[in-house]
Amino acid sequence: MTTFAQHRVAFESFLNCVQGGAGKDAIAGCLAENVVLIGPLSDEPLTGREAVAEAIQTVHTLAAGLTYEEVLSGETHHAAFFRLQVEDTVVNGMDYALLDADGKVAEVTVFWRPLPSAVEMQGHLAHVLGMQPWELRTNGE
Repeated sequence: MTTFAQHRVAFESFLNCVQGGAGKDAIAGCLAENVVLIGPLSDEPLTGREAVAEAIQTVHTLAAGLTYEEVLSGETHHAAFFRLQVEDTVVNGMDYALLDADGKVAEVTVFWRPLPSAVEMQGHLAHVLGMQPWELRTNGE
């Protein structure tokens, strides 16, 4: 028999905060103190409750649309598939999260696709978040 990660309800509450545009304090309340956000915002992970809550709230503030489509639970992690739009750029993505024993998000890895749209999306957000924008290079460049 397969066992599933604990705290699915807590993960869904976190997603509801993010999708619903909750304030930074509400988002921070779902995060572990030393939470790590690994993803497409920068080359280095963001760490700490305040930095991660600020980044999440900023992305939502800029988003023309954020819709979580499905939540999946495995033995140790939860994942949520989503569609994010900022200006005219749309990405499909996944939040892959590990929650701690208290039901707080301890680590979340964010994936975006397709690559050209992900690079464009990161560019929209990088300037606002004070990060270096990416550049897409192909063999011809």
